[in-house]
Parts: sequence; structure tokens; C-alpha cells
Amino acid sequence: MASVIAEYQRFLGALALRPVDDDVCRMANLVYTNLSQLAQVGTARRGRSLRLAPLAINQFSETSSELPAFNNVEEGELNTGRLHELRVGPFRGFTNQEIFDLSNSITLIYGANGTGKSSFCEALETAFLGSISEAQVKRINHNTYCDNARLRRHVAPVITTIDGGNPPVNLIPNEEEYRFCFIEKNRLDDFARIASKTPSDQRQIIATLFGIDQFSDFVRGFNPSLDENLNLIGQRSLELTVKRTALSSAEKTIQEYPQKLTQLGIDETTLAAIIQQGSDYEAIKLWLLGNHEQQGRLYYVQGLLDSPSPEVYDLTPLKLTESFTEVFSINNALQEMTAELTRRSGEVSYKQLYEAVLELASLNPDECPACGTNLLTTTKNPYESAALGLEQLGELAELQRQSKEKSEELQESMRNLHLIMGNVIRAASVVCPDKFQMEALPDMPPTSTGQWLQVWVNDNNKAWNYLLSMSADIEASDINARQNIAQRQQLAVERSKLDGYRLEIERAKLVRQTAEEQLLEARNTVASFDEANRELIELVAAEGAVVEFNSRVKRAYDGFLREIKSYLSNLPAQLLQGLGDRARDLYNSFNRDDLPVDLLHGLWLPIAENGKIELEFQEQVGIRFDALTLLSEGHIKCLGLAILLAKNIEEGCPIVVFDDVVNAIDDEHRNGIWRTFFEDGLLDEKQVILTSHAEEFLHRIQQELGAARANNIKMYKFLPHQGEHHLRVDSNPPTKNYVIRAQQSFDNDDKRDALMYSRAGIESLTDRLWTWMGRRGDGRIELKLSGPRSPWELNNKCNKIRSLLRRGPNQSEGILASVGALDSLLGVANGSIEWGYLNSGTHDSQRDGEFDRAAVNTIVQAINSLDQALIELQNGG
Repeated sequence: MASVIAEYQRFLGALALRPVDDDVCRMANLVYTNLSQLAQVGTARRGRSLRLAPLAINQFSETSSELPAFNNVEEGELNTGRLHELRVGPFRGFTNQEIFDLSNSITLIYGANGTGKSSFCEALETAFLGSISEAQVKRINHNTYCDNARLRRHVAPVITTIDGGNPPVNLIPNEEEYRFCFIEKNRLDDFARIASKTPSDQRQIIATLFGIDQFSDFVRGFNPSLDENLNLIGQRSLELTVKRTALSSAEKTIQEYPQKLTQLGIDETTLAAIIQQGSDYEAIKLWLLGNHEQQGRLYYVQGLLDSPSPEVYDLTPLKLTESFTEVFSINNALQEMTAELTRRSGEVSYKQLYEAVLELASLNPDECPACGTNLLTTTKNPYESAALGLEQLGELAELQRQSKEKSEELQESMRNLHLIMGNVIRAASVVCPDKFQMEALPDMPPTSTGQWLQVWVNDNNKAWNYLLSMSADIEASDINARQNIAQRQQLAVERSKLDGYRLEIERAKLVRQTAEEQLLEARNTVASFDEANRELIELVAAEGAVVEFNSRVKRAYDGFLREIKSYLSNLPAQLLQGLGDRARDLYNSFNRDDLPVDLLHGLWLPIAENGKIELEFQEQVGIRFDALTLLSEGHIKCLGLAILLAKNIEEGCPIVVFDDVVNAIDDEHRNGIWRTFFEDGLLDEKQVILTSHAEEFLHRIQQELGAARANNIKMYKFLPHQGEHHLRVDSNPPTKNYVIRAQQSFDNDDKRDALMYSRAGIESLTDRLWTWMGRRGDGRIELKLSGPRSPWELNNKCNKIRSLLRRGPNQSEGILASVGALDSLLGVANGSIEWGYLNSGTHDSQRDGEFDRAAVNTIVQAINSLDQALIELQNGG
């Protein structure tokens, strides 16, 4: 939110310089007064307009049209001088107060992840800007974000500055002055990832890089207009207009009623002619629908159809007689078969005997079933005789089968007769109940078992004949029922047609009734309009002032929206103005180790919000490329770093804070980046604060800068915690520069350590000297080895480099100083114990004698001289 407020203040400053209407300025001031609550909502569901419109209606008239001037510091209290120190804690990860010396030109902060470097940078951000960008991104209250989690409180960090010999003074946070002093890893990461976004999302490219994306989102949160939330046409006037429209409609209804009445009569006459030619409408209604004295045809037909439908029994004397005759026919055939079986009963006994003998064949196939004699000794095989006998009795078996089937057929026929007779009895009780009661028929058993039919045929079929007579009555009833059913179908067709006529008559009735009701309502509306709307008419007269005020608010909002959108669209041009060439040079410097084909000839930064970053390569002049689609992620980060650093340089910022930016860049570019920071002289007039967890990177910087500059670097090392609840900070970690360490060891009379650091220092210095020679001419030298796997000796390397320097045509002071330093170094005898230690390495080993202090001093002084000479050579000397 703080970045939104700061950028909005700059917008107000820009607006004050433009010839805009006073009401536009009022609207801008009104938005500024309510900035925090307006920033919470955007265009979704017109949230911003719903919140702004009531504020404008209630506060617009009282809001001043004079735009405020914003200065973060009072006159005479401008931030001047160099940084002195930072006091921080309790704050974020700092539980206790820590004091950091920031007075050196370079301050290096390093430590592993999670040791507190971020808390340190956020303390700087708070002291310089008064806010923390990460808290804004996460939408966390600034004070809550700054609190130490355990203490649940914080003390605002304070930076002091010194101007000459004056005592230190507290630096006053000033977002306008210091906003370009911070270059953060997160911004570079976001900038690199924007290449993967859609084109619509890439419009935020510069806003993301410069940290004004929140202000960009805020501006886009305004709805295109306030019209829907303002009374621009007069709600009361609109209401009265609607009512006057209704009055006109009522007057028209009265005028058109006679014509409508005539048309209704015509329609009704036409309908009557359709229903019954020659009848009038009222007669047709009476005939169809009737009244309390006369039943209408529709209700008469409906009554007939609502009466129960007669039942058709489908029972006739013929069906009954056929079923009865069938029973007796089957029974006679069965009796004949039974008599035949009785006559041949003896054969039946033989058949059963033969079947029994054959059943024993499976048990004793080799013995006689009667006496047990072996069948081989018998004169006749009993099993063969039984099989032959059964074959001869085949006709008897067929007769038995037919008798069984006929018996089952008789039972089925009896059940069918029993069912039909039962149906006739039930139907007779309904169709001819008097005859049914008079005849007193026998009771029917529930099932067809036993001799139930006998009672019906006794007395020469007396009961059966009675039942047969009743079935004739049932048949006659079925004939009448079928005729009735046919008539009902005709009545159903008639009812459907009559019901359609009914619907047409009811529709005509409804049309007439509606017309009469509309006429009555219209007459009442006309008669009571002025009296019913007297208050509304008076309100309309007074509403003109409200509409005019709301129209004024609309014009002010529209003008304000144009101005703030114009300011946002011009921001890229303001932020990037004049940065193209310097950003290009910085980019090339960062990528100094790349091939020349990959270096830039031209760089064009966008001057409009949706513009592209375009570049031109040195070997493809005249061809422009879109940087985001062509460059790798690492090169895009280098480009972002170049733009931000160019802005810092162009703004003349006295400070630059690199918040872990080195770790955002891949290893291949780190050499070019640190050399740009510390060797090219671009930041010599600035105080540089650099944080990193890349310890080897900081180690290399301290070697390459030389002992003199390394001595002036202030370093802090954040240490991993050991279970404490506060950050561990080493305020005086040992330098990484070998030359300084060698001198310190010698001063402490640690000759072995002095030689150990001297060995590393000579390796580093000669490598850098060799690289310098290679870039400016022939850097080839020949080194001798004592064996195929033996390392080259450091003494031999120094000799070869000295010889190559002496042969150079241009013996500058830097070269002469370098040769002198090597002469002094090689003046110590190659066979001495000291050179033996330097040549063989710095690992532990037993020595036969003590190191000579004078020889060690000569070596240490020689590397000091070589370090100074190398710095002079790198500076062009």
C-alpha cells in the first residue's frame, strides 16, 4: 500500500502541473483521502464504483480543489552525508539490538539461507523508504510484518548519516529519494518469469521491474464510469415520466373502448355461427352451458360419460354347452380305455414281471435271478426272455400311456368347465338376480375336485339347464352393453368438440371482462392522477439540483480517470527515459565473457505501457528482436539488473543496495557482474551494500579487488543459529584476501601461516597477471614438470611470467613494478626452505629447519608490491 500511496502522490504532483478543471482536482483529492479503502476493491461487480460513488456524493462539495504538495522531509532537514551506521532490533528476526557499521564504501553481508540477511535488508528498506515491499505484496500490515515473532513488537530501524565533521544525524525515510537505491533478487526473478506470461500480462513488465505493479493494479481497478451509481437523469423525474406514460395509456384505453366493444360483438357472432349456423351468441351459450333452470348440452354429455360403463361378460350358452360336452366326450373315451385295460389285466401282470427281471440284470448279469444258477448252464436266459416279452407287450404299454394322457385331459377339461360355470353364476347374480335367487342353484366348490359335477346332472340335468337358461340372459346383456359402449365413444367425440367451444366462449368472456376492467381502471387513473402524484410532482421540481450535482461528479470522475490512466501509460517513458544506452553498456559489461556475437549494439526500452524491449546485436545491426522471446532466463535477469542499475546511476543515487541479486544470476555471469560493480568505476562514488549467501563469490571479490580495497571493505557474516532465539552476527569476520592474511600472519610472527597465505596469494596474483597479459598480447608461457603427474612449481611459473613481462615492448610503470615485485620474490633462493614450502604446497609437513624471518618478510612484501602493481595495470597504468 505504501508504494501505491507514494506513486499516487507523484501523480498528484504531475496533475498540479497540468491545466485541468478544479473538479478533476477535487476528485483526485477525494480519492487520495479514501485511498486505503478504495484500493481494497477493483472492477469486479463494480466494487470500486459502489464504494466511490457514495463518498463522492457526500464529500465532493467539501473537498478542496487545491492539490497538496508532498515532501518527505521538512525544509532544512534533507538527507545529506554518507551512511554511518544502522541500529536494528527488535525487528523481524532480530530479537536484540544490533549495530552495523555502514560507513565504508563497500559493505558485504553474507551468510547461509535462513540466517537473517532478509531481515537486515528489510531493516534497510524500512529505514530508507518507510515501508517493506514484501509486506505490501503479501497484504500484511506494516507494523505486524515488522514485529519480532517472539516478542510481538518491534522498534523502527534507524540509519544515521555523517556530513563532514558534523555529528551523526538520523536519516529520515524518503521514498522519493531512495526508491531506486534497492535492487532486489525478487524483482529480477519476477522480471525473468514475465517472459512466460501472456501478452496481456506482459504489460506489467516495467511495473514489475520497478516495483510499481501495485499502483498499476490500483489504477486498473477503477470502473470505466460512475454512471450506474449516480442519479444522472433524475429518479423522481423518471418515475413521474413512467406514470405519465401510464396516464397516456389510460386515456388511450378510454378512447378506444367503443371500437373494442364493437369488435368483441363481431367476434362473438362469428363464434356462434361456427358452433351452430343461424343461432346468436347468447342462445348458443345457453344451449352449450345452460343455466340454473336448463342443463347445457356439454354437461348432459359429460354426465352420460361419467356414469359407470356396462360390463361385458363374454359368456354364452354355446360356450357353456361346448365346455360341458367336451367333459363328457373325454370321459367316455377314458372309460373305454379303462375297460380295455381291465380285460387285458393278465398281460399287465406279465409286463410288470418282465420289468422287474430286467431291473435285476444290472445287479447279477451272469446268474439266474430266481435260483442263482450260472446263465451259461441254463437252457434259456431269463433276461433275454423278459426283454422279448416286453417287446411283445408294446401295444399294452401304448394303451396305458394313452389312458394316462386322457385322464389328465379330463382333469383339465373339468377345471375349465368349473371356471366357466363359476363365471356364469357370478354374472347371473348381477344380470338376472331375481331368476338367480328363484332357481337356487347348487353351491360351487372352490376347486374342481371330487364328484362336484354330479349334482348339476341329477334329475335329468335340472340344475345344468337352469344355468344354461341364465347364460342366455347374460348373452343378451352383453349385446346391450356393447351397444352402450359404442354410443359412449360417440359421446366422447362430441364432448371433446363441445369442450373446445366452451374454451372459445370462456376466452371471449375473459376478453370482454378484461376490456371492462381496463376501462374502469383507466377512468380511475385519469380521475385521480394529479391528486395521487401531487408529492411526486413537487419532488421532481426540486430534483433538478441533484441531477446537476451528480452530472458534475460524473464529469469530474471521467476527467480524473483520463488523467490517471494517462499518467500510468506515460510511466514507462518517465522511468526509462535516457536509460537505453547505459543499460546496453551495463548488459554488455555483465556479459563480457560472452562471444562478441551475443553482445548488444542497440537497446530500445518501451516508452508505452504495452511496448516491447527490443535489442540489436553487434553483428546483426539493423535487425531488432523482442528481448523477452529471444533471451534466456539468465540473460533476461542480466537485462533487468542492467536497467535497474542504470536507473540508480542516472538518478545519481548515493547508495545502491544489492539484495541477494548475485544469487538470482547464473554462475557464468557473476564474474562480469562483480567486475562491473567494483572494477569499472561506475559505483566508485556510491556506498555499496551487497548481501549474498554465495561465500565463494565474495571470496573472489576480495581477492580481485586487491589488498588496499579489500582492507576498506566492511564485512558481516550471519551465522547459523545454535538453538538461540536471536540472530548470530559476526561483526568482524576474517578477511578473505590472501595478501592481507599473509601480512597479518607475518605481523603475528606466524611464518608458516604467512607462507601458506603467500602461496595462495602468489597463485591468485600470477593467474590474474597472466590473464591480463593474455588479453593484451601473447600470454603463452612454457612450464616444466618433473614427471608426468607432477604439478608445476610456483617458482617456475613466476620466472616465466617475469620473462614474458620483460620482453614486452611497452614497459609501463605498472609492468616495471610487477617485474620488480617478481625480482624481489625470486631473489629468495629457489632451493631455500621457504620456496620449497611455496613450491610443494601449503599442506602440513615436517621441516628440518626453521623458516627465515627475513626471507618470509621478503616474500610477503613482494606479494604486496605485486598486488599494488596489478591494480595499477588493471587501471591502465
